[in-house]
Amino acid sequence: MAETVELLSPARDLACGRAAVDSGADAVYIGGPSFGARSAAGNSLADIEELCRYAHRFGVRIHAALNTILTDSELEEAGKLAWQLYEAGADALIIQDPGLLQLDLPPLELHASTQQDNSLPEKVRFLRDLGFSQAVLAREMTLEEIRSVSDSCPGIRLEFFVHGALCAGISGRCYLSQRLSGRSANRGVCSQPCRLPMSLRTASGQWLARDRYLLSLKDLCHAASLEELLDAGIRSFKIEGRLKDEGYVRNVTAFYRRRIDGILERREEYARSSRGTTELIFEPDPAKSFNRGFTDYLLHGKKDNFACFDSPKAVGTPVAEVTGRKGSSLLIRPLEKDLVLHNGDKCNFFSRGELGGFRISVARGRELEIFRLPEGVAKGTVLYRNKDAEFERMLSQDGSVRRYLDLVLEYRETPGGAELAGREEGGAEACAVLFLEEPQRARDPGAQERNITEHLRRLGGTIYRLRELKTCFSEHWFIPVSRLNALRNDLIRQLEEQRELKWQSERQRRGEEIRGRRAASASGIPPELPPSELRLGYRANILNARAEEFYRRHGAAETSPAYESEPPRRAELMLCRQCLRFCFGMCTRRHGGSTREKLELVIGGESFPLVFDCRKCLMKVMDNR
Repeated sequence: MAETVELLSPARDLACGRAAVDSGADAVYIGGPSFGARSAAGNSLADIEELCRYAHRFGVRIHAALNTILTDSELEEAGKLAWQLYEAGADALIIQDPGLLQLDLPPLELHASTQQDNSLPEKVRFLRDLGFSQAVLAREMTLEEIRSVSDSCPGIRLEFFVHGALCAGISGRCYLSQRLSGRSANRGVCSQPCRLPMSLRTASGQWLARDRYLLSLKDLCHAASLEELLDAGIRSFKIEGRLKDEGYVRNVTAFYRRRIDGILERREEYARSSRGTTELIFEPDPAKSFNRGFTDYLLHGKKDNFACFDSPKAVGTPVAEVTGRKGSSLLIRPLEKDLVLHNGDKCNFFSRGELGGFRISVARGRELEIFRLPEGVAKGTVLYRNKDAEFERMLSQDGSVRRYLDLVLEYRETPGGAELAGREEGGAEACAVLFLEEPQRARDPGAQERNITEHLRRLGGTIYRLRELKTCFSEHWFIPVSRLNALRNDLIRQLEEQRELKWQSERQRRGEEIRGRRAASASGIPPELPPSELRLGYRANILNARAEEFYRRHGAAETSPAYESEPPRRAELMLCRQCLRFCFGMCTRRHGGSTREKLELVIGGESFPLVFDCRKCLMKVMDNR
């Protein structure tokens, strides 16, 4: 039997969730009313329930994000919310706080949030032994590291980010936002200090950079490496973006759907985990949605400057060079032969190191009329398009994406009327019956056959696309159009009921399996924490008594309150794979330098010492207090 593969898309809200489903997602992750790691992307239980109903028609699963660390007063409320999400129809809970594991949770799959820093085989085995069904691996991992986890940890699905924004700090181990603004990344309210301008100086006072975006990383894009990731053991390809809009979700999901489908067509040992076919009226292109430039990060083990020092914004794609000015217009030379700019396009440019921008009022070939032309756009300036108005127009149209289930219909006449049987993609079957009180034969059998066939094919407004229609006209009854429409609608209603019953049956079966595994785990010897987790101190993110109890129960040698509760002195605020010593040509291993001069990061007038673990190729941002 083929192993299933999942494309997992983000949803800021119900509309984004529906867009993800329509665009080909196999699963959608979304936050509930509270306790999600993106506090600005909360949703009502009613919206979650509606999204579940919509998604389950295509076999699309809903992962509910419940992945912040919790205080004692919040823990019980979060437990109640878990049950409410279960009742709403969610298929899995994404969690960070181990205190939740001490509660009576609903029989839902548990997915270990990337905030748990899932990067080592022993950590993922521990999660599996706790009962987690899926683990979101750390973004910083290489293919070799992923393969090592996969080979060592059968029995747990591995999920990996393949697209979207990157944090400079390793998830779950970053306290810089809490330190600077009192807003905790582990509590879902990160203030994104990585996107701020900052400076770098040596301990002796030499400035290496002033007011640059030294920790604002480019966006992740593993589109070219999906098959390598599949071979390394990844079974869930995750798109980042629970704060992104509907157009972003639609475009990026559709792009990865095509890429993954291309692989699955060649690899019979794998199959997608949902059903349905997506049709588009646009050509998906992630470069045309918000991005800060792309990187494949550390997947192939290459060290690089992963940041874009010039701007934390979506600069765009270089499209033209300014050749002159004509009144309120710019004269340009396109950088590509067939490139066309449109009315409403937005362009950026750099002037004296600062990013500026404008909207094109009227595009006339090599002349761009600008309503308010900003200063600094001189001859030779390169223009970057960060919004393609024509693409956005197509993307936002009603029907720009549609998802269908294939349907096979069989119509046959009976002595007293007719029957319409249907079998949809996914296996649901039903049969609707039409009884004629006083059957009358059609005056023109040929015309009647054509009329019946035409009306049975009309599936507009449904999720079905007709794959085949079989007919058997044995009696040539005259059947009014209203009765034909009622027959077809009755069949569709029955199919929906059968699909819902099938989902409920499968949900019950999975729930019983989960209850059984949890009962077996509770009666056995608690798995021991991996060695790397025994002495985490404040980095264990313990904010409630149940979490402390969990760590003690599983062998922690010591426990400490979370940074959010009691900030320790000289704390490690951020652990990064982005290395500024490397970026400035001072790496002792790669640049052959011998200097080990200390460096300081200056943010908002405060200086933070940097410590370099060259053996592990890590940079640490330390507290100065």
